[in-house]
Amino acid sequence: MNSMKGTIRLVYEDALWFLGKFLFLYITIPLMLGWILIELIFGLPDDAVVAISVPAYLFISMFAVMGFRSLISVAVAFGGTRIQLLKVFYGMGLATVSMSMLLLNILQYILIATTVNNRFNIMHPATFMLDEYHFITYLWIDLMIAFFLFGISFLIYCISYRLGMKWSLVIVTLLILSGMFLYYGGVIDISTFEWIWNNSLEPLTYITLVGLIGLIGLFVTYPLMRNAPLNKSIFNVI
Repeated sequence: MNSMKGTIRLVYEDALWFLGKFLFLYITIPLMLGWILIELIFGLPDDAVVAISVPAYLFISMFAVMGFRSLISVAVAFGGTRIQLLKVFYGMGLATVSMSMLLLNILQYILIATTVNNRFNIMHPATFMLDEYHFITYLWIDLMIAFFLFGISFLIYCISYRLGMKWSLVIVTLLILSGMFLYYGGVIDISTFEWIWNNSLEPLTYITLVGLIGLIGLFVTYPLMRNAPLNKSIFNVI
């Protein structure tokens, strides 16, 4: 029980540093205040587009990789197990990513609400799907994208961790070459995938599927990492 509490504390502090202090306290909140001050002092043109979400997307991917990499040896050294660390990392990671997206959208709402006549637009993936700002919809889109980035980034890291950089690159190269030969050999073509964009699914349904893909990618890492060796570098060539 003590080892589990220690693992939870390690992951919590790591998530708090990455997504709490570093992302929001040092970057996103100052960025939001900067946009507000620029609007109040100088004024922004009516068609100005501002962005505060880009750092959040970047740091979620960084946390998925660097956060776990910095914890695995420490957690095991203090009596935890790889399985405990994975379970805590999944739960704490998804929880902190969700809270980060909620806080990000609160900051975006404040940014829009405190400007004169809400004159400028937020640079956000939702602008390609919606004509007007809706808090819940923006939050859902951010959450699904965050799950995708978190899960896929961690999956790519785990594959590289187990196989090493050399074999990971070899496999990627073989997949690319296989796709090229299949495409130019007439085995597959673009029409094979037409059903993806020709059906009548709503854009939010696609975004939700993207989030589910990220979650699947996250949990696929369990069999990869539950018995992973310690102190292994992704640059191993063996």
